[in-house]
Amino acid sequence: MRPLSTIKYFLRNKRKLMSNITIIIVAICLVYIMECFIASIIGSMYPLDATRFEYASVIITTEAVPQIPEETLTELKGSENIDAVVPVTVREIVFSVPASTTHTPIFSAEPDDLDYLMDKFQIEISEGRMPVNELDEIAIDENVAKNNGLEIGSKTSIDVSHNLNREYTVVGILESDSHISFVDSPTTNDTLQYGETGYLVFHAEGCIEDADNEVTKLSDQGLTVFTLSLYNRLFEKNNQTFQVLDMMVIFAVIVMVVCLVCSKYAQFFARKQEIGILNAIGYNRSEISKRTVWEIVFTNLVGFVLGLLIAIILCRLIVTAMFDSLGGTGVYLYAKAAGISLLAPVLTTIFTLIPINRLINKVDAISIITSN
Repeated sequence: MRPLSTIKYFLRNKRKLMSNITIIIVAICLVYIMECFIASIIGSMYPLDATRFEYASVIITTEAVPQIPEETLTELKGSENIDAVVPVTVREIVFSVPASTTHTPIFSAEPDDLDYLMDKFQIEISEGRMPVNELDEIAIDENVAKNNGLEIGSKTSIDVSHNLNREYTVVGILESDSHISFVDSPTTNDTLQYGETGYLVFHAEGCIEDADNEVTKLSDQGLTVFTLSLYNRLFEKNNQTFQVLDMMVIFAVIVMVVCLVCSKYAQFFARKQEIGILNAIGYNRSEISKRTVWEIVFTNLVGFVLGLLIAIILCRLIVTAMFDSLGGTGVYLYAKAAGISLLAPVLTTIFTLIPINRLINKVDAISIITSN
């Protein structure tokens, strides 16, 4: 007797095969795209908010402390953990990607400090030039420019409060991983209010943790401080939102698995007569179960591979376009997304085989033949 052939069964039932594979493909695409979308938000926001703190911490004046005490500055400058303390004005510009919005910094500093800032932040001018004092000019980060639709010659209003409500002309496009922009006048002077003036505190080489600790202590004096460690803690707290989204994706996978298992069990239940006839003509339950295993594994494996390829292509075309066009980072190759997507076919295979094997063992070939 010829062994049961899974391939021949699929050739005779192409429509069922395509239907089963299509369901798996849709499930894989949905899960993979959702995870890549979440990863793209994180990949776009975190570098904009955090990378600059790898180079320097920021101290900002507050209403309670409108001017940073001179003794505090002297203490910072004399610390072996700190390379330099540079006075700046601090402003921001909006950066938005789908489902998330943040602000990136725009600094104004004395002309003599600009070269040092450019060097420490590893900023390069990719187009145009740096702004000239008292001409209301801005050199903007290339990703921020793309996000806000700005180019050389564009006008932008970055100040809508206090004494700085004016337009600036874009004269330079900057390139760096810190995503910092520079504006010219006014620099640090008496016309600026609290919350606009501050200092960049650059860490000495290998002393970022100690320098951050020194800066963090200044918050006890009523100053606003931003350090890498403080931001990372804030990010971890905010990251709980993305963890909830991950749980929702996993819940969606479980719902898909339940639907797929019910669908497949219904299909095999409708094949009770076929199973009984195969048993009656000499195929034992082990052989029938073996073909069933290959059917389910083959269907899920092909569905997973095709679904993953289609999902990657869709993410490359859609997700990256949505984020890259706005200066963000679109993710389309993501191991975590592939791993979570794999849950659908794996769990479907396991929880389909268990009830179907029981069904095969319960089928009575004689009663089926007699009833027909």
